[in-house]
Amino acid sequence: MSEDLKTLKDHYELAIIGCGPAGMAAALNAKIRKRDFILLGTEFCSPKLSKAPRIDNWLGFPQISGEELRQRFLEHLKEMEIKIVPFKVTNIYPGPPYTLLGKDESFEADAVVLATGVSVDKLFPGETELLGRGVGYCATCDGPLYKNKQVAFISYSQEGEDEANFMVDICAKVYYIPYYSDVLRLHPRIEVKKGKVKEIIGDSSVKQIVLEGEQIPVDGVFILRETLPAEQLVSGLEMEEGAIKVNHKLETSLPGLFAAGDCSGPPYQLFKAAGEGGTAALQAVKYLDNLK
Repeated sequence: MSEDLKTLKDHYELAIIGCGPAGMAAALNAKIRKRDFILLGTEFCSPKLSKAPRIDNWLGFPQISGEELRQRFLEHLKEMEIKIVPFKVTNIYPGPPYTLLGKDESFEADAVVLATGVSVDKLFPGETELLGRGVGYCATCDGPLYKNKQVAFISYSQEGEDEANFMVDICAKVYYIPYYSDVLRLHPRIEVKKGKVKEIIGDSSVKQIVLEGEQIPVDGVFILRETLPAEQLVSGLEMEEGAIKVNHKLETSLPGLFAAGDCSGPPYQLFKAAGEGGTAALQAVKYLDNLK
């Protein structure tokens, strides 16, 4: 466990999920307003920005590369003593206060800013319908439920290998379906399947997973993406055309929950993400003040 996770508190005023331009801008305003907040992200913040060869519409910095601008953002946070905590949220229970669950830890926050970006991966047929009935996103959270049963992992990164290895001594059979190359450290008892997933089938619970040319009977399916779809992260969150529905204050359908950046819909522009992130934090501060 990292030093940052060792110092994770039980409760914060504000949790900001995502360390792209929207999340960083939200954290900056939360810091300026002297709020008790946490900024959650990944080891590499904003790969999308990093890959931009040139940015022409960031005011004051004509023709700057995406990576240079990304480094400037990170340096700004460092100067403001804002840490990015590598904590992957697997579920948020509505509040307030909201309960944010991770792989090994959980904590509460009075308000939340979602700045998760957009998932480029489409949901699998049957995923939404069977969520919580055999479909899950965290094996270490739900593993004991599948003792002596058969499960499948669909993983978009090598992080999934550790989760699958964890389940080997719990389950009767573990299948692994990688959506990336170079599988490196899987336990020899895990069976790797190379076909793409067509559908997850079940009625009251998961019964099988359908691959190209093959059907595998399973009791559970764990899907490990880099970014969870927002509607899967928070139960009851209202969506509109695939994006989180927000008003002009960036409030979602749930009180104390705000959304900013690409996850709130187009245009998918850097200036829009940063502006919304800063605004969402200010609106969250107002919300927190009204709680008092």
